[in-house]
Amino acid sequence: MWPRRPPRPRRFALPPPLAVHLLLTGATGSIGRRLVLSRLERGDQLTLVSRDGDRAARLFAAESNPNIRVVEADVSVPGEWQKSVDGVDAVIHLAGAGLTDRRWTAAYRKQIVDSRLDSTHQVVVAIEEARRRPAALLCASATGFYGDAGDRELDETAPPGDDFLASLCGRWEAEAMQAANIGVRTVCLRIGIVLDERGGAVRQMLPFFRRFLGGPVGTGRQYWPWVHWMDVVGMIELALRDPRLRGPVNVVGPNAVTNREFADALGAACGRPSLLPAPRVAVRLLKGGIADFLTSSQRALPKAALRLGYRFTYPEISGAMRSLFDPTSRAIVAAPVSSRPRRLTGSPAARIRVLAIDVDGTLLRSDGQLADPVIAALHRAERRGVTVVLATARSPRLMREIVEVLRLESPTINCNGAVIWNPLDRRPQFHESMESSLAREVVAAARAADPGLVVDVDVLDRCHTDRIDQKLQAQVNRLVQPDSVGPLDAVLAAPVTRLNLIAQPERLARVIAVLQRDFWTQRRIAMFNTHPCMIQVTAPLVDKGIALQRVARRVKASREEVMAIGDAVNDLGMLEWAGFAVAMGNGSNQVKSLANAVAPSNDENGVAWAIERWVLSGDPAACAAR
Repeated sequence: MWPRRPPRPRRFALPPPLAVHLLLTGATGSIGRRLVLSRLERGDQLTLVSRDGDRAARLFAAESNPNIRVVEADVSVPGEWQKSVDGVDAVIHLAGAGLTDRRWTAAYRKQIVDSRLDSTHQVVVAIEEARRRPAALLCASATGFYGDAGDRELDETAPPGDDFLASLCGRWEAEAMQAANIGVRTVCLRIGIVLDERGGAVRQMLPFFRRFLGGPVGTGRQYWPWVHWMDVVGMIELALRDPRLRGPVNVVGPNAVTNREFADALGAACGRPSLLPAPRVAVRLLKGGIADFLTSSQRALPKAALRLGYRFTYPEISGAMRSLFDPTSRAIVAAPVSSRPRRLTGSPAARIRVLAIDVDGTLLRSDGQLADPVIAALHRAERRGVTVVLATARSPRLMREIVEVLRLESPTINCNGAVIWNPLDRRPQFHESMESSLAREVVAAARAADPGLVVDVDVLDRCHTDRIDQKLQAQVNRLVQPDSVGPLDAVLAAPVTRLNLIAQPERLARVIAVLQRDFWTQRRIAMFNTHPCMIQVTAPLVDKGIALQRVARRVKASREEVMAIGDAVNDLGMLEWAGFAVAMGNGSNQVKSLANAVAPSNDENGVAWAIERWVLSGDPAACAAR
């Protein structure tokens, strides 16, 4: 043990939902990647401590994102990295050798143990030595803490098991709880089997199912404590914000299933039977000691989270599995959003200084026209000093007429966030481009799936194509209009803004499936299904929400001073990050569930109504009274 300073009074909760500063370890793991992108959506400052700093910086585009700082270090070894803990709001410790990454040999068992115990010890030392200690430490653990418990229901008060993993989790949590002795609220996240197409059990089982060789592990009667990755992110948010949460927390779904039910759900989601069980002996030969974990039973329940009112995004295994394989829903989301709906609050918490508005389906009527009441409301908002930001899937060139009609001088967010455009000098303020090699690879894969596919390439406000299908072009003309026709080789020799892939819906579905499998699940691209006949492909961190954060920082507006109005899936990041989010009456249920309020539809001058109600009053308290 190390000498300890005496406990001192300490805040246990983070600030209200403002941007916070978090230090993360294990950020390049499957959970860490999801969490980093979610926290960036919220506008948080992140310090990522990674053994491979270059990889982490590339993965999260750290050079172009001022909200990310990467520190290269091995957290199991003391060093300068520990000074980075000083002043952060919370530490989230996820680092550790992967349980399912390799066969459990004696050497790898030792690596699993040492990587967890040593790193947790050093994180707690860093917290103790910090002059300004964090409010909370969230440390990963596992439901393996309970060992093989049969059919018994397990809440956080259940006793530990007696196998290798149970012993490890007990020692791991004991190291983490040392932080509680120095006045830091500590939460041990007993994470179950995470459903994520990019890693973990699903990714390892999927090749067998695709070859019609899938089925339960062992007898299939053992309980597997599953949880969707979005609920892992959501429960981490709960643990950060709610000071009542401390000690162990089961990060699992609310409806436990057996391994056979798990396999059946996976088979149904990927369109394959679940008929061939994997005998325990075969699993042990292939994976070593991890066979004991895979065939043990843990009927864990998230009692602590449910007691505090957590609402699961995916409470049932069937819906959770389907979400991993549905290209029309998951594939088009550029970045994960909050796992819980907002509460309808009725009014902003602060005077609105930045107003972000989606264009098609929100600002414009169904006939594509601007209504006079909307134009008048926008002009009044600008005279009040509000920065009006139009956010759209259109390129800057296709927004020029709208901007001129509205006489706007503030920047626009174009190409779903890939470009922030200055309409006065017609130049980009920010450009998140796609590397030329990646763009060529995507085009090749897409055309291999459908040789007749039309490919348009956006480079800022120019659009290039090698052929035009007049029938298809008429359908997407509002969003994409090529201004040059010819071979794409020269265009794809340099970074591009966006690829627009156009085909009839039934053919386009094949292209989406290929891109989802080969690129999107590896977080190499973002995809936006902005029209039934078109999928738009960008760099992975492109999102209206991230672009809106950049605009807000530029005008020095806090998150609470930002209001966003939208109607569609590609507006989710923008609505999630804004301090006050308004969904249009014509918007999707997913958008409405995320919003603070719902306005009339775009054909009922909903934008003008929202501006009058929540922007022009100038007084949040007055808004609430109206």
